[in-house]
Order: sequence, then C-alpha cells, then structure tokens
Amino acid sequence: MIRPTLLFVLTLILTACTSPDVGDCPVDLDVITPVMTDLHLAEALSTEIPVLVRDSMQEVYYNKVLEDHGFSRTSFDSLMWIVRKEPAWVDSLYTRIGVSLARMETEPEE
Repeated sequence: MIRPTLLFVLTLILTACTSPDVGDCPVDLDVITPVMTDLHLAEALSTEIPVLVRDSMQEVYYNKVLEDHGFSRTSFDSLMWIVRKEPAWVDSLYTRIGVSLARMETEPEE
C-alpha cells in the first residue's frame, strides 16, 4: 500500500516542479529592451564617477535615460513591476538586453 501512495506523492511533486506556459508578456519587450540597455550602460558609466557623487549622478543618468525614451519614472516602474511577475518574462528581457549589448560591443563605431 505504501508504494502506490509514494508513487502518487512523487508524481505530484514532479508535476508541481513543471512550469506551465505563461504566455507572452503583456509589456512590449521590444520597447523596454533599449531602455534597460541604456540603463545598464548608465550604471556602468556611473562606476567611473567618484564615490562622493555617484548616487546623485546615477539618479541623473536614470532620469535622463527614461526621459530620452519617453517614460516617466512611475510608468517605467509600473511596466517593470509587470515584467517581474513572471521569471520567464524577466529571462526573455535580459536575454534581449544581452544581445543588444553584445551587438553594441561588436559593431564598429562610425
């Protein structure tokens, strides 16, 4: 009698570990990707700034990038809140960001 119960419990555990298809992200990742790419570049640039002014400059860079892409901080944070709800969407976004950064690194400068 223990074996069928154990088999049933193992089956439940294995099915709980599978991830159902979550569908497409409700946020257009093609719009968010360039913004996030620029934010990552701004973050990298801010590491070159002296520590005393780094936090305030990061804030300036962050706000400038959002402004350049036509976002307010509230609207961008809301979109990112939606994306962060599902790990598959986050993974897809960061894969796109990686591709974008790699493309920038390999393209010759004009």
